[in-house]
Amino acid sequence: MTFERPRTGFAGLLLAVLLGGALSLRAQDRDPADDAPVEVAPSLDELKLVAQQAAIPHLGGGNPFILRESTWSGTVEPGKTRLIQVQLFKRNDYHFWIAMPDRKAAVNLNLYNGKGELLEAKSLRYESPNIASLITSPTETGVYYLRISLQTTVGKAQPWTVIYAYR
Repeated sequence: MTFERPRTGFAGLLLAVLLGGALSLRAQDRDPADDAPVEVAPSLDELKLVAQQAAIPHLGGGNPFILRESTWSGTVEPGKTRLIQVQLFKRNDYHFWIAMPDRKAAVNLNLYNGKGELLEAKSLRYESPNIASLITSPTETGVYYLRISLQTTVGKAQPWTVIYAYR
């Protein structure tokens, strides 16, 4: 098997020279204001990692939760809510975690059954109000709704990610 080297020829050489010249002119004409810091929103993967860090203490020990691969994500406006439909099974315990990027974003999680009734669940709070979780043990198999609400402690919409585990 033989390999042939690609032929660039005169056209390729001319293109390389023109592109190189254009790039060097662009670098000289740069505006120093372009170096100003830019606010970068965290990716959903970064939010998932924040939620997973909150979950770590519950994934070990004598009766550990098993973290699922499923996640949900979206955005929520201050003072508004979002619902996530989940299928839960009786005799299982479930633990949900939510994370948002703004450390001042106070988030709440609640769980409702298919009739719209609030279920009893143990809510856990963390050092920062932008992370919350709840643990529940449904008495019936069925469709449930995880309700995410964002308090008006921040002025703009927040991206969020929810992860969960079961045992």
